[in-house]
Amino acid sequence: MVEGLGDRKLSRSNIDARIGGIEAAIAHYQDNSTPQLVLLETNSESAEVLTELDRLAEVCDAGTNVLLMGSSNDIILYRELIRRGVAEYLVGQVAPKQILDAVTAIFEDPDSPPMGRSVAFMSSRGGGGSSSIAHNVAWHLGQEYGEEVAVIDLDITFGTAALSFNLEAQQTLELALADTNRLDDQLLDRFLIEYDDNVRLLASPSNLNADERLMTDSFDQLLELVRRRSSFVVLDVPHRWAPWVQQILMDADEVVLVGVLNLSGLRDTKNLVDHLRQQRGNTSPVHMVLNHHGAFKKTELSPKDFETATEVKPDVIIPYAPALFGTAANNGQMVGQVNAKHKSVEALRELAILVSGREPQQKVKKGLLDQLGIKRNAKPKVK
Repeated sequence: MVEGLGDRKLSRSNIDARIGGIEAAIAHYQDNSTPQLVLLETNSESAEVLTELDRLAEVCDAGTNVLLMGSSNDIILYRELIRRGVAEYLVGQVAPKQILDAVTAIFEDPDSPPMGRSVAFMSSRGGGGSSSIAHNVAWHLGQEYGEEVAVIDLDITFGTAALSFNLEAQQTLELALADTNRLDDQLLDRFLIEYDDNVRLLASPSNLNADERLMTDSFDQLLELVRRRSSFVVLDVPHRWAPWVQQILMDADEVVLVGVLNLSGLRDTKNLVDHLRQQRGNTSPVHMVLNHHGAFKKTELSPKDFETATEVKPDVIIPYAPALFGTAANNGQMVGQVNAKHKSVEALRELAILVSGREPQQKVKKGLLDQLGIKRNAKPKVK
């Protein structure tokens, strides 16, 4: 079962696996302090399990949680285990996702507010277009669900989000990270620039002298604050392989890798997909998007080539549309505002729904009365 714990949710946890069941745990913790969570697997019968757990309790430190997996499907045993302080009891052939869900439930605060869904976008090669895709997906999330979407431009030296959204940024990511201890919801409002009713931007300083150590030291605290107020947080990740970039790709709820259809793009996309698939685990898949499809019809590789090499079918293929994207960039608009029915726009909306983790919203078609602003069943005023 230990291999099932190789998931991004536990990427910051120290896991020590030992063979021998409850008896081995008792022997080990007689001379060692117990961790926050002890995960045990046993084939003992009900009475023997309770006896072993009583002996284990004598060597466990206060505050230690116990997650037990066993073969006895007995409701009386389950109730007795919970009464004795076992956090959870899983029966039979336990899937890795069951363990992860149980571990998450043990440490979740039931009174804490829900966290926004974080979505990280990164190109497998520089110039792959992941920033443009991230910004447009963020806009589509806002349009689709009518909730706040925060875009964080993580390229502190060459970020383009402010240009993409045609916004002036006085308060930037660099300033926000300079002293996260003083950040609260009210101050965060000053850093998040409003683009429309839904989209907010935390812009890059585009400063060649920006200190990248800020990303390592302070970003976690900032991201938690943003996730507590926004339903979706879109992370525009630069094409780097620094430790802080790797951690962001590990922690994000969704990761979108943008590949370009050439040989180097195939090599780098495969390397990243293989690495992240192994590190994030089967419960946190990586989405593969192929951009600029059709730009070089005679020489570019096919989506099938990528599927064969990576063993992952591309989630979305975005057609090459330089006029559409160029017009949007020059106007400081999203492509959906330029041409809502273009195939590229349809692909971006599809991607937004995919990473949202939700069903698409049912659009209510407005009738003539709605368009005129007249309430239905309204009584005429008599003067």
